[in-house]
Amino acid sequence: MNLVKNAALLAGCLAITLAGAGCSDDRLPSASFDLAAQGVYTAALSEDSELTLIGSLNHGGSLWRNSGNERLFNWNHKQGEFSQLVAANFSAEGTRAVTADPRTLVVWDTASGAALAFWTTPSAALDVALGPGGDLVLMGLEDHSAVLFNAGTGNHVHTLLHEGVVGSVAISADGRWAATGSDDETAVLWDLSTGEPVHRLAHDNPVRVVALSPSGRMIFTASQSRAVTIWNGADGTPLHRLSKTNTGITSARFSKDERHLMLGYVNRNIELWDAVNGRLLESWDAKARNPWHPTGAAIRAVGFSSSPDRFYALAGDGRLLEFRRS
Repeated sequence: MNLVKNAALLAGCLAITLAGAGCSDDRLPSASFDLAAQGVYTAALSEDSELTLIGSLNHGGSLWRNSGNERLFNWNHKQGEFSQLVAANFSAEGTRAVTADPRTLVVWDTASGAALAFWTTPSAALDVALGPGGDLVLMGLEDHSAVLFNAGTGNHVHTLLHEGVVGSVAISADGRWAATGSDDETAVLWDLSTGEPVHRLAHDNPVRVVALSPSGRMIFTASQSRAVTIWNGADGTPLHRLSKTNTGITSARFSKDERHLMLGYVNRNIELWDAVNGRLLESWDAKARNPWHPTGAAIRAVGFSSSPDRFYALAGDGRLLEFRRS
């Protein structure tokens, strides 16, 4: 009898969940928009989350305007083929975007949709970042390097060396600094005017995610299964240990005013932190699109909006999610 009762209770809970109400006190999205039916390999949100760039599993790359959920352009590296994008990003002001598959890279104009430049990468690309105006492109590569080049001329600028694959890269909004995270268990802050390291931040596991605040004043790092830290860009010392254990961080972003940090996780959680004092302010659960098949919804990108109480995330199952502060 108890089994029957429990089964009925579970069925009722699932029915409510499917209807959007849920059966827990978890903070849920305030809105959800489907951008890709079968999910995405990679995604990026522009400044203020006005644009979304995705690399979907079945239809390659596309640029969306989030207001109105409007697809603006389809972006693929070969005509007639859907590119399997591994990385994507925007310039700080959102006028340029970059997409990378493992061996090619394209810079795009977000207003016209035109491809501005095309390159073959020197090694398998793992991550990519754009400088202000889209003038500089930084690629994290499998060959233990990050390569910086000029997007307008195609000229090589610097090669930033590690002793392991470089899986995460970032450029500050002012274009002065870059951060790289590597399997060699270090994250490095680089001076882009010289190509020289400013700080080498030692970890005890591969560094999977790095992010820079707009001015480079703060560096975020998350190493595999280990410390999650905000560092002082001026002297390379830890400002805040957000956690002793990385429970699967997949994306990170500082706010424009450098007061806040958003984190996305493989388990579909999203967190908002006070970057100044290292305090957790809010957390949300993106849930799964299909509760019967809850995999594939890791948070691929997080973003702030022009409203201080509205935030966005792009889940691996192809949903753009909006969140509000309680």
